[in-house]
Amino acid sequence: MVSKYELMMIIDPSIGQDEINKSLEGFKELLVANSWEILNENVWWEKKLAYKINKSENWFYVLIELNLDGWKIKEISKTVNLDRNIWRYMFVKQGS
Repeated sequence: MVSKYELMMIIDPSIGQDEINKSLEGFKELLVANSWEILNENVWWEKKLAYKINKSENWFYVLIELNLDGWKIKEISKTVNLDRNIWRYMFVKQGS
């Protein structure tokens, strides 16, 4: 069953803006290839963290709103876990 989700990602800012954009485009292609509809994308450029992640105080934050089948999250998570540039990510189901 298709539901609305938000995907939050924190990406390593030290890889540079070109690499970040390339990584995001590849990730969005993966989402679309899995029949996930991207509704909205909100990108926050480098900001300061409240606590350090991987010895860094800065982060690159992306929030993507999606329509997707929840059972496919596990499948995509395997791919995300292999990307060392994505420090944290979380899927949150919106509404009921």
